[in-house]
Amino acid sequence: MSGVHAEQIHTAIVASELFDGFTLAVRMSARRRTFGVTVEPGGTDLTIAVPAGATPEQTVAALRRMRGRIASSVNRARDFAPDWQVVDLVNGQGFTWLGRPARLRLRDGRAPVERVQDGHGWWMHAGRDLLARDGARPLIRWYCAEGTAWAQKEAPALWSRIARSGALLPELRAANIGGRRWGKYEPARHRVTLAWQTLQLPVSLARYVLAHELAHATRPAGAAHGPEFWRMAERALPGARQEQQRLDREGGTVWMGDVRSTSPGSPHTQD
Repeated sequence: MSGVHAEQIHTAIVASELFDGFTLAVRMSARRRTFGVTVEPGGTDLTIAVPAGATPEQTVAALRRMRGRIASSVNRARDFAPDWQVVDLVNGQGFTWLGRPARLRLRDGRAPVERVQDGHGWWMHAGRDLLARDGARPLIRWYCAEGTAWAQKEAPALWSRIARSGALLPELRAANIGGRRWGKYEPARHRVTLAWQTLQLPVSLARYVLAHELAHATRPAGAAHGPEFWRMAERALPGARQEQQRLDREGGTVWMGDVRSTSPGSPHTQD
């Protein structure tokens, strides 16, 4: 039934000609009380979030009221259209950990991924056979494990600035949650998850993403990103709004997991 309803709403939005030239997706939600629009990276795709039970007419009317705000979001998405990296899993390929550069150094066999430092700088060591078999997955698992440890270390200080007395710190982890968000808060699990890609950002931006999701975990009144939310985010991390703008500018060039090629290379090549 919900699928038919979503299709009817999609048809009504298209017929309204509000968003000619855009690719539209409609997502029904039993938990939502308000309408929402997510502008996907690049500004050509829109995801319309609709409360369960809303009619096509109500949806179109709500979108008309939101049109100015949506247009601003589209312009911002187009100004900061991403240019995601595609990497080669070869000796010397650059990666970043919290903004610090490291180069890939292939080792023999299936040695696990580890980040090490020597007189030539930081390196990401990984077994040649491991990457040949599994591609980027071992590197992503490394970011998830190290990112979880980092978030668990950083979060208590941020949480102490915004949590009510006795409020439990959310569960914290880094994981592969796709490439559409830097982090998320799940109320049902009281859990904050950072996207593994976030751990490539400079540490100040990664800390902002963590503070942003912790602010959501306090469940501030009002809209999801309304004044009360930003008041809480600024308490957790002064300058949060400016960091959001910086994230828009700098976040579009990180590696999202795409690999062009894998080469056996030499396990001891240095530049």
